[in-house]
Amino acid sequence: MSKEFQLISNVSPGSSGWTVKVVVAEKFSPRIAQKSPTKYQNLILMDTEGSTVQATLYGQNITAFQDQLTLGNTYLVSNAMVKITNPEYRAKSGEVQWIISGRTKIRKLSSKLCIPTDEKDFTEIKNIQGLKTVKQFFWIKGKASVTVLNQTYWYMSCNNCNKISSENYGDIYHCVFCKCLEAQAIPR
Repeated sequence: MSKEFQLISNVSPGSSGWTVKVVVAEKFSPRIAQKSPTKYQNLILMDTEGSTVQATLYGQNITAFQDQLTLGNTYLVSNAMVKITNPEYRAKSGEVQWIISGRTKIRKLSSKLCIPTDEKDFTEIKNIQGLKTVKQFFWIKGKASVTVLNQTYWYMSCNNCNKISSENYGDIYHCVFCKCLEAQAIPR
């Protein structure tokens, strides 16, 4: 007997008893909150239909789950706290976020979520504009070419807000964007 899983779009604040099959699509580096000393880490989880949700770990949960939630792996997630996300703190679009804590049940699956490999599953960039109202998630197959060989593919940024900085790597400075007095210049 196969277990039924919810889709991300069906999980809302106040939902209980849900389980969603997700892949870790993006995993951001841990950061310090702008208005408090709290450390947090955002992840983007994707379900079988390509819907995504921002999941956030705080404090010691970052270390506790670092080996469990790895990029590209598939998991069953249940019992995360679901809350409305302040637009100021959204890593991606979407109104809700899942807070991953010690109460969250996470089980790694050996099977992977189906990521499209068939040509019919891909959308050409030129066709996205017309499909925007029908579908919000697209798989795009592209080819990148390097035309300027001495071009850098990163820039220095504030470790707090990720805004560009003219400082050198590792320098401590006052960030004019987030007002952090001890921002460190890191590559992005």
